[in-house]
Amino acid sequence: MNKQTEILNYINKKLNSEGHAPSVREIATAVNLKSTSSVQYHLDNLVKKGHLSKKANLSRSISNNKKITNFKTIPVIGEISAGTPLLAEENKVGEIPILEEKYSKDLFALKVNGDSMIEAGIHDGDIVVIDKNIEPKNGDIGAFMINDTEATIKYLDSISGKKYLIPANKNYKNYEINENTQPVGKVVSLFRDI
Repeated sequence: MNKQTEILNYINKKLNSEGHAPSVREIATAVNLKSTSSVQYHLDNLVKKGHLSKKANLSRSISNNKKITNFKTIPVIGEISAGTPLLAEENKVGEIPILEEKYSKDLFALKVNGDSMIEAGIHDGDIVVIDKNIEPKNGDIGAFMINDTEATIKYLDSISGKKYLIPANKNYKNYEINENTQPVGKVVSLFRDI
């Protein structure tokens, strides 16, 4: 690891743990540099490269130009149909990162299989994040279980006083909700590999 990377890592660690930057002397000690002018040289280069900001002639004024973002992971627990309902099997097939501030233990993800939601921007192979704590309302895209064995994602809406699961693709029919249809949760996010 080169000295600039060491210095940058040390500054980030101090900013995260203490909320303020280390002094030039502290940096010198932490990265085994004998002179503060060597540290200053590396700091100036890190500022020129855009990694740090520094106010002139002000002690401990170093700040990181990149927002530190923390992530947590949620499980991808199988596939969900965006077409005709798919047999639902809950088995963890991976995990995806979620920003820590958006994380909840009630989130999980499913891989989309099919094209019934393509006009809503949900494509075959996408991963949808579901919040099982939010029941879908009219106009929401939700995940639903049909007959306790089949899972699908669709819009929820009412037509002539009856509730329907509505695809976002004219090639598929609306599905009238009955006692065998249970909401799983609301789709709150989408991931796509490009």
